[in-house]
Amino acid sequence: MWKSWQKKPALGVGLGVGLVGALALAARYGFQRATRQPIPDTISPAIFATRIANTSHGEIIYHTSGAGEPLLFLHGIYPGASSFEWSRVYPAFAVGHEVIAPDLIGFAESERPRHGLDADAHAQSLADFLHAVCDGRPAQVVASGFGAAIALKLAVQHPDLVRSLILFAPIGLDATLRRVPLGLATLARTPVLNRFVYGNYFARKPIIRSWLARYGFADASAITNDLVDVLVTCANQYGAEHAMLAFLRGRLLYDVKSQLPRITQPVTVLWPSSADRFSEELPRRLGASIPQCRVVSAGELGALGPLEAPERLRVLIDEALDGGIRQADVA
Repeated sequence: MWKSWQKKPALGVGLGVGLVGALALAARYGFQRATRQPIPDTISPAIFATRIANTSHGEIIYHTSGAGEPLLFLHGIYPGASSFEWSRVYPAFAVGHEVIAPDLIGFAESERPRHGLDADAHAQSLADFLHAVCDGRPAQVVASGFGAAIALKLAVQHPDLVRSLILFAPIGLDATLRRVPLGLATLARTPVLNRFVYGNYFARKPIIRSWLARYGFADASAITNDLVDVLVTCANQYGAEHAMLAFLRGRLLYDVKSQLPRITQPVTVLWPSSADRFSEELPRRLGASIPQCRVVSAGELGALGPLEAPERLRVLIDEALDGGIRQADVA
């Protein structure tokens, strides 16, 4: 999908923007950084406890409630990403499940190491996390965006920890995905300049709001100031740039195609029908490559469908959880 990002700068959190354009916008905004503020309590519902788990790659902050089979929600990767992405969906599953919603390492309240993590390190940190939190019980995993690529790696490398996968708008799964656009890769590797551009471009409120309107939400009128403020606050936490710069350097990329046939768990792909934002071919290839996979239309949604239409996602996830193992049913 990098080809799509290169053609459409809005895709992938504006990741297709060229180096010159990024520098120009950074200069326009100058050195005025967005004010760093504490992450608001609204990042998770009040009934959920906030806890800490130690992993081999740092501390993971997570929100949890309920009892029963573990149900893990993983957010995507973009400036300001956090477990907040699923916060309007996962409370509905606290009856009958032990709901667990972590911030991936490098994001929001979790540890933000300077080197950022690659895909293997993310998968290992989640394996450590599940061992610590679930005590060996396999979890059903709901993941979105690039978080889905990490969830698939977790399922292949640690099949005993993952019972099933539900993936909303997964990206990073294209077999031709090899590297980021040249301008961004160069920028991400340039010391000092990369952090400057991140703070004065990627983490700015106007840019985040623009991405939400062009790619995050299909219906821009549903974007609220409170939602934008949470993303901006998370994007401006100390050290938040490291994870995104690692992403831009291509550290999360791996040969997904070779991994798909090795997935033994049932997989449900919830795919938005927005043709101008999401490839119509990719879900068909996923359905054909993963042994136990079905693709379900999620309707007209943006990349942050869990925030845009939480009730619709709740219904689709509930149906996927109840559906059990079914063979490919490509929409």
